Amino acid sequence: MTYNFRFALFAAILAIASAGLASVDWATAAELPSSWKKSMTNDPAANYYVAQAMKPLDNPDAQTLRVVKLASSLATLCSGASLNKKAFYAYMAETRFAEIKGKAYNEAAFLADSTFRYFDYRALAHLCAGSAYLFGPNGHLAPGLLKAGKGKPKMSYDPDNPFITLPPLARRS
Repeated sequence: MTYNFRFALFAAILAIASAGLASVDWATAAELPSSWKKSMTNDPAANYYVAQAMKPLDNPDAQTLRVVKLASSLATLCSGASLNKKAFYAYMAETRFAEIKGKAYNEAAFLADSTFRYFDYRALAHLCAGSAYLFGPNGHLAPGLLKAGKGKPKMSYDPDNPFITLPPLARRS
């Protein structure tokens, strides 16, 4: 009788302890660090990542590819955001996206991809918060490319692995 009671008590304590640890781990994984929240705005003076996205690249073809990749990535990774395909195709036509070919495309794709080399969850969270500033109806980078979202990433924060691997732009021969 005492053995069963001790075993049941041990199992109950173990279950309570593991439930407590799991809920603490889950809560930390889902929430953003509080130090980020102050800078997660639409203001490029406060949001470093929005300010960096606003800086044009030296190569206009690379700038076009970077804007296309950034807009499509934010539409995929930000909660509630979606790509306005009509405005997206109009932007691609306006910037002559289809005319970037061969070696010029490969060089521009390399330059555009290199701006996302160290893309992590912090950058994603800040860019999601500033997506309306960049791509909203009155967007400063490319107006109307994104429909407004919640300003937060879809995925939860993992402090053990904050880096997000974005697929590279396809090279053309």
